[in-house]
Amino acid sequence: MLDLKVVNGTLFIPGVGLVKSGVGVKDGKVAMIAADELLPEAKEVVDAGGKYVIPGCIDPHVHLGIFSTYEGECETETRYALSGGVTTIGVFLGGGESYLPMLPGAIQTAEAKSSTDVFFHVSIFTPQQMAEMDQYYEQFGITDFKFYMTGVKGIFPNVPDDFIRQGFTKVAAMGMPAIGCVHCEDQAQVDAGWEAVGTIPNPTLKDWTNSSPSGAEADAARRFVNIARETGARAYMVHMSSREAAEMLTEMFKEGRDNIYIETTSAYCGMTNEDPMGKMAKMLPPIRGNDAQEALWEAVKKGVVSTFGTDNVSCAKALKGAEGDSLLQAMPGYPVVGTHIPVLLTEGYHKRGIPWTMIIEKATKTPAEAFGIYPQKGTIAVGSDADLVILDLDKEKVVDPAAEYSFSDFSLFQGRKLKGWPAKVIKGGKVAVDADKVVSEPGIGKYLRRKLAKA
Repeated sequence: MLDLKVVNGTLFIPGVGLVKSGVGVKDGKVAMIAADELLPEAKEVVDAGGKYVIPGCIDPHVHLGIFSTYEGECETETRYALSGGVTTIGVFLGGGESYLPMLPGAIQTAEAKSSTDVFFHVSIFTPQQMAEMDQYYEQFGITDFKFYMTGVKGIFPNVPDDFIRQGFTKVAAMGMPAIGCVHCEDQAQVDAGWEAVGTIPNPTLKDWTNSSPSGAEADAARRFVNIARETGARAYMVHMSSREAAEMLTEMFKEGRDNIYIETTSAYCGMTNEDPMGKMAKMLPPIRGNDAQEALWEAVKKGVVSTFGTDNVSCAKALKGAEGDSLLQAMPGYPVVGTHIPVLLTEGYHKRGIPWTMIIEKATKTPAEAFGIYPQKGTIAVGSDADLVILDLDKEKVVDPAAEYSFSDFSLFQGRKLKGWPAKVIKGGKVAVDADKVVSEPGIGKYLRRKLAKA
């Protein structure tokens, strides 16, 4: 007997297409894909109601514990993610010390508190961290490493291109699926931009765009691609935000892109610097204008954009400052992981007519492939984890922070009507979200260790 089966739905299997079929689940895994009438009896039957059944979505770009406790956010922000159809998150760790002492506790907490599965990326700032990259894999199954071409004053530094080249050389030597991630902005141009914006008495969100000129991202992205090609490393550019970078990469990829992945975010695809959220939408890189937003969606259509992330950094309104405070004093960060998929579907599918299947593939299969968790994640296949979303493309809901699971007391998309929400979410073979409510208890998530092909 099956533990659960999903019937009366149409499966979207990324890379395959739409399949009119049911899914049988046993021991948290997909056990069968067959016509409804051919599935055996099950302890629980979920009626998809004629809707689409997609793999659980993956947000590969999340930060936890920046403005609150890591332990607390493992619980609240993963429940927030789950409510929006995200069943796996990639969490970036950062700091100037060795990660070896803290990783066991971070993993233990994630498995005790998380409602999504979790994998880690580690940021590499120092020669010691660089020397420990093999140990991060051998002890904890970490295969992805982040480098910052630009830092944030007083928080973390940038690293020179030669340091990134050294790291990418190590990534290439590790083999599949090791990957180097890069925050692409030119430090000198960003420094000049921050200084210029700092002279404005009361800057707006539109003014903040100039804190990182579009050319800063495009110039750095070109260097990133060249380093990836020189070293042969698999490479991942995080949160592309600008028209200049999108157009430059489109040109660079005309003769092939090798193993280079480009991420943009639902925030950059979902809003512009004229949004009334104002300083609440302060982020790094900055929200840009309508031309950037349209260029990013064009890059999605052309396949230049590989994946969608959020760069979620949840925080409270107080960190953005009191009413009347300058945008310059506001901290960057915003809670969006729970609205990630609805924003992409609203803006991409409903507003611009981009196939929803293309959007969902970039939120499931492609990030799973990039970070070495496919086909465990990112697909619906026998043996894959039974993380499933029953997707209602026509479901509309106004975003209300009070009804969300994040500890944050605002949402970047609050008051916006978004179209395309989960009707149900199944996590590990059990119904976890039903009728907009998370019905599972914290701690259903697990930590994902990756394996190198040569290991």
